[in-house]
Amino acid sequence: MNKLLFTTLLSLSSIFVFSQGYNIEVKIKNAKNQDVILGHHFNEQLIPDDTIKLDNRGVGTFKGKKAFPGGMYFVFLPNQKMFDFILDKDQDFSVTADTFNFTETVSFKNSVENVFFSEYHRMVTGVQEKQNELLKKRESFKGDENKIQEINIEITNIVEGMNTYHNKFISENKNLFFAKFLKATRRPEVPKSITDKKEQYYWFRHHYFDNMDVSDARFLRTPIFKNTIETYLDKVLMQHPDTLIPEVDMLIEKSRSNDELFRFMLVYLFNKYASSQIMTAENVFVHIAEKYYIKEAEWSNPEFIEDLKIKVSHRKKCLIGNQAYNINYSLAPVDTLKINSLLIKNEEYKAKALQIEKSEADSIIKYNLKVNLLTEYFRLFEETANLKDFKAKYTILWFWTPSCSHCRKETPLFYKTYIEKEFKEKGVEIISIYMQKDITDWKRYAKDEKDWLEFIKKHELYKWTNCWNPFDRFRVNFDVRSTPVLYLLDQNKKIIAKKITYEQAFDMIEHEMKEK
Repeated sequence: MNKLLFTTLLSLSSIFVFSQGYNIEVKIKNAKNQDVILGHHFNEQLIPDDTIKLDNRGVGTFKGKKAFPGGMYFVFLPNQKMFDFILDKDQDFSVTADTFNFTETVSFKNSVENVFFSEYHRMVTGVQEKQNELLKKRESFKGDENKIQEINIEITNIVEGMNTYHNKFISENKNLFFAKFLKATRRPEVPKSITDKKEQYYWFRHHYFDNMDVSDARFLRTPIFKNTIETYLDKVLMQHPDTLIPEVDMLIEKSRSNDELFRFMLVYLFNKYASSQIMTAENVFVHIAEKYYIKEAEWSNPEFIEDLKIKVSHRKKCLIGNQAYNINYSLAPVDTLKINSLLIKNEEYKAKALQIEKSEADSIIKYNLKVNLLTEYFRLFEETANLKDFKAKYTILWFWTPSCSHCRKETPLFYKTYIEKEFKEKGVEIISIYMQKDITDWKRYAKDEKDWLEFIKKHELYKWTNCWNPFDRFRVNFDVRSTPVLYLLDQNKKIIAKKITYEQAFDMIEHEMKEK
């Protein structure tokens, strides 16, 4: 057990609030006339609750009409030294200590739980010191296997002795929050009778929270609560929505035992999956936002909630595992002469659009005229197709625009890799989708479209599908907020990956092909 855990063991409290308030007298030797802080642990942080100034004897009393919620609390001095203690039902007691050595000198009166706590802390510190002595001694016996073995046995006996003490203390003091906290610092042990690796995993996963009641709000005010949950979500569970979502639901529902606990759990999980870089996290984020946050986060700004509703509606359309929305598109020619012809037409239509801009017609009429003009130009792209009829083992959607510097750099490299590794021959098709800009600025719009055609011609991007459709809802249906964006679809057009690099997409495809 390390020093951090020992310090952790020094402070706890309770979910109960009592009308008698709190009355905690402190007497700290060598701290006369100093300001001291009373605070609590919360989400791996130290949060101050009250401050007093000790008198010239080093004595002072923290008083309040409203009792603190239970958990792990601390007293903090200006010299950065601190000691932890437990607050639970009993919040009327006294504590004495010496700044020279809090571990050895801290003593409580009229607080049974903290008497146990301080004694335990001293014992554990002594055990750790003994272990360190044995480890140093073992180092000095390098080469003497018999001596090393003797010391190893001593260390093992010490560890087993501590475990025995832990188990006995927890068993005999179930009514103490300190015992609950001590139990929660330990992970459940898989029975030795279970030898199959898969069965061991599922047993551990099923029993992970046996030692910590996540509905007990007192654990909020300890340093271990968030870490215990995060370890479970990130390292125990498989990172797949079908696995994560039921467990997230379980944690949120258990947290309803206390308003503060519920708010913490909901905000923590919402932010965790909103900011995660794991692809499937978006599925979990949308679930949390839609099922809980939008409906129950009464503390949130109404404008934030309205914006969140829009984001969720967009992201729901293109989650991992969903069927991709169908796209109707027109194909760019695979012939240089035809592209040149379209480039000439582009200039003609741009000139017509500029005349519309200069006209005295009102904005609505101008807009409609430009849309009609765009429709005429779009019809010049003779060949059309749609995503649902596209046959391939894997389909990659590449949303990009030549006005994006990153797109201009990545697209030729993407194409080169596609050709050199012969992915087309392996059944991988790429649909390269030009993302057009706002048509109200026809001058810029025409330039972007011209740059797109010239880019295709310059880099000879003829062996994948180049397409566009100024009237399709690409950005909404695929939640494209910046470019480039890549989607990887299976043969049934289900989304299996999104917003990854083309190298990652190719690696995934090659891995899948090897597996098959």
